[in-house]
Amino acid sequence: MGEYNVFISEPAEQDLNEIFFHISTRFHAQTTAENMLIAIHQTMLSLKHMPKRNPLVDDTFLKNLGFRIQLIKNYLIFYSVADLLPLEVNIERVLYNKRNWRYILNP
Repeated sequence: MGEYNVFISEPAEQDLNEIFFHISTRFHAQTTAENMLIAIHQTMLSLKHMPKRNPLVDDTFLKNLGFRIQLIKNYLIFYSVADLLPLEVNIERVLYNKRNWRYILNP
């Protein structure tokens, strides 16, 4: 298979903004916040290659939607993979790993 295109959803973009805001204001650490976003973006871009290397989410509803999960430091990247052309990875959300992600992601 070829390289996948990576797309970041609007909710995931909002999550990234909240992560930056939280780290930079709560901890007064703008450089740390910037470095965290760089690390998250690099991890998301790495999904261009072999995106199915990560497991499906351990939740029946999300598994049926094809959600996979990637851990990066204290954050979880939730994404889905489309194998039809064009090959796509859709970043759905980026959440702090201590949050109740099942509640957030299940309607």
